[in-house]
Amino acid sequence: MRVRTQHRALLAATTAVLALGLTACNGSDKAAPAPAGQTTPTAGQQADASAPATTGGGAAAQSGGSSETPVKTPASAGAAGKTTGGTDASTDASTGTGSGTGSGTSKGSGTAKTGNSSKNTEEYAYKHPCAMTNLTVNVRQGGGSLRVIEVTNKGATACGLDLLPAVDLGLSTSADRSGNIHPLVPSGIGGPDHALLVGTKAYAVLDLAGKAGGTGKKVDEINVLVSPSHMPNADTRNFPIGAGARVAVPKLGLYRDNVADATASMKQADITQS
Repeated sequence: MRVRTQHRALLAATTAVLALGLTACNGSDKAAPAPAGQTTPTAGQQADASAPATTGGGAAAQSGGSSETPVKTPASAGAAGKTTGGTDASTDASTGTGSGTGSGTSKGSGTAKTGNSSKNTEEYAYKHPCAMTNLTVNVRQGGGSLRVIEVTNKGATACGLDLLPAVDLGLSTSADRSGNIHPLVPSGIGGPDHALLVGTKAYAVLDLAGKAGGTGKKVDEINVLVSPSHMPNADTRNFPIGAGARVAVPKLGLYRDNVADATASMKQADITQS
């Protein structure tokens, strides 16, 4: 009985010691109260805080979230300037959406050709003979015995004249013109037609006095066909000289752009125009 009693006393003492130890442990394990306005982290949050930090895509991969959308760089000003009304959408980094509108003027500009400028050149005239319907012809006094044949292009495009007009002198009352006088013209002529641009004039000078020593024939009319190889005889125009005129060997020069040059050409006339 004594042994059993001692064993019970030992168990009681041991139990008391364990109880005191547990009480001391519970007192030390109590956490300090959190400051006002701040919650105490849970055990799971403390565990997360103790884990090593990760960066960039690794953190997103570990947490299962999506990576942040990269920002699209706007197009340069030069690229926008080559198109009209182009749209350059730049993406917002936080929402993944966005918009932006860019505009510019088409690159390069030029001035359009006006009217028939391409048809008002010498090259065009060489390939397109003049039509009488696009011309006006006048014969005027040039001083003394000189007469100036003046041809004007009133058309919308350039055209080409023969190098000189066909001219003869006779009587307006005569039905037969086979005996009319033909002037001398320069020899050795050749080359492309005389180019007559829109609104310009061509001049040919006729000298009624002509070569000295002629007996002279009575005439009162000058007949002019401005471009004989390109026009029918029906396009011949008649111009009065005046009563009482007598002509022996008249002289005619080539078409020129001014009267002075036309006069110089007339002085070189040396063969009869056929």
